[in-house]
Amino acid sequence: MERSADWLELVAKDHDKWIKLVESFGEHQYQHDIVQEAYLALYKYTTPEKIIHDGKVSEGYMYFTLKTITYQFYNAKNKIQKVSLDDEENILQLVAEDDLQEQEAFHKICKLIDHEMESWSWYNRKLTEIYRDTDLSIRKIAAATNISFVSIFNTLKNCKNEIKQKFQEDFEDYQNGDFDKIQEPRIRNIQKEP
Repeated sequence: MERSADWLELVAKDHDKWIKLVESFGEHQYQHDIVQEAYLALYKYTTPEKIIHDGKVSEGYMYFTLKTITYQFYNAKNKIQKVSLDDEENILQLVAEDDLQEQEAFHKICKLIDHEMESWSWYNRKLTEIYRDTDLSIRKIAAATNISFVSIFNTLKNCKNEIKQKFQEDFEDYQNGDFDKIQEPRIRNIQKEP
């Protein structure tokens, strides 16, 4: 059964905003391609519930997605592989495999973080999700929830540190292009069991 992509129409309504966002990262030649890659990545690796809240697209989620794809673009641009020009089929295959591996590795890290957050207390998980998935600042969250700014700041700082400690090695593998070292949460859990 085909998966519906109707929700992407809501994301694409702000297409010009996403183009300007990529341009703000310094990319002025391939900004349209990067936004299109973001749509594909969203369709393949996320669900509407993660990016659309109360009928509005999470600008924070889109910022993170576009920033990552722009980073991947620059990273791939810097890793030029030399292949004989006579071998067109191998050139296309190398480009497709490298890009797919990088995207899969990125989404594995996202899944690992989401899986880790499921084990957190309701308060820590919800606060981190609100901060990650909306464009609300800590001060705006504090005003909306009547939770002190300092409490929110400390909670988010501790949660970020926990994520950093647990997934620093995965992120380093990602940056170094060692995509095969990053494992799905399910596989990682099976290996930890006695």
